[in-house]
Amino acid sequence: MIKPISPHKVFQSASNLINQGYNKLGSKIAANNGGFDKFIKKFEPTGANNSFLGLVTLMVGMVIAPRVLTAARRNPDNREATMDEIKEILFRDIQTVLIILFSLKAIDSVAGRISSKIKGLPMTTKPYKKLFETSEKGINGLKEKGKEILFHPLKKLKIIGKNVLDTLHPTGGVRKYRNDEFVQKYSGFSSIEEIKKMFEEIKNNGGNPDKIFNDVMKSIIKKQEQVIKTQNEVAHAGFSAVTKKPQEILDSLKNIKERGLSSLNDTDLNKNVRELIQDFFKEPDNELVRGGKRLGAVLRTGALAIETGYLGFGLPALNQRRLEKKYLSRDNKIKIKEKYISNQNSPSFIRNSIKKSEAKLYQNFMSKKR
Repeated sequence: MIKPISPHKVFQSASNLINQGYNKLGSKIAANNGGFDKFIKKFEPTGANNSFLGLVTLMVGMVIAPRVLTAARRNPDNREATMDEIKEILFRDIQTVLIILFSLKAIDSVAGRISSKIKGLPMTTKPYKKLFETSEKGINGLKEKGKEILFHPLKKLKIIGKNVLDTLHPTGGVRKYRNDEFVQKYSGFSSIEEIKKMFEEIKNNGGNPDKIFNDVMKSIIKKQEQVIKTQNEVAHAGFSAVTKKPQEILDSLKNIKERGLSSLNDTDLNKNVRELIQDFFKEPDNELVRGGKRLGAVLRTGALAIETGYLGFGLPALNQRRLEKKYLSRDNKIKIKEKYISNQNSPSFIRNSIKKSEAKLYQNFMSKKR
């Protein structure tokens, strides 16, 4: 009977080692599956937008790297020309990528915070950390701020650094509200208590609630005046009599506007006035929301104008200046040197280089025409 051929012990050992290796690798993958999922999620697009990490990968892998590799192979015999082209690509493309990834959000955020201070309506997700604790103005304010910097320099540097990072952070930090966020923040309130909380949030976010309340009351008063005007026109046509109620409501609205935001705390607030204020904030497209959207669009357009202006005009001008500084200055030096050498042999150069007193001694040997 023929014995079956058994595999060599060496092959058996190798097979066992391979199996053990695969088992360990599978165990590690299973153990780290959560981390792998997190890594994959970093690249997942949100709707029609790429993730930030995915956008960075595309920019580097599909824009910068291919252009650098192409430049490296274009002229292998001329190392200087190759390096110049690569430097030019890096100078332009790295700036372009950084601007696309960071500058639009950063400019938008800074402009949003400035507008929040001017308009009083918070335009961004959070305020910058306050740098100075003093509220003094003028010369005294400058003195107090100087003392704060002198006594707490590291603290001030940390605050500045935190504010800069919040500005440049591409996916977090300080960010201007989107249109849907304006609707969410400043509309949809059905009670005075909810409206009061909204004004408190405006204050906490670095806005000016008193100014915003004044603007809201102006809008409501304007609508009420239009109601009275329409009623008077109808009455003048003989269809109905003018009632005192709309005018009384208007007087109450003006009184509340003069007293300010604290008037919302009144327990005996006029019922009709209460309803008008609530109706204003129930409307998802109220004047406050529309104003925020308009200003947000203007700010984003301005940020885009700055970004595209630099990419279209500033960056090419800087690149041209950089190249001119390197090549034209070198060429000019060569031309000046050549001109100097050629002029040394010309009669005019010899005449101009000899003093008048010396010319008299050699006038017999020098003449304008030979």
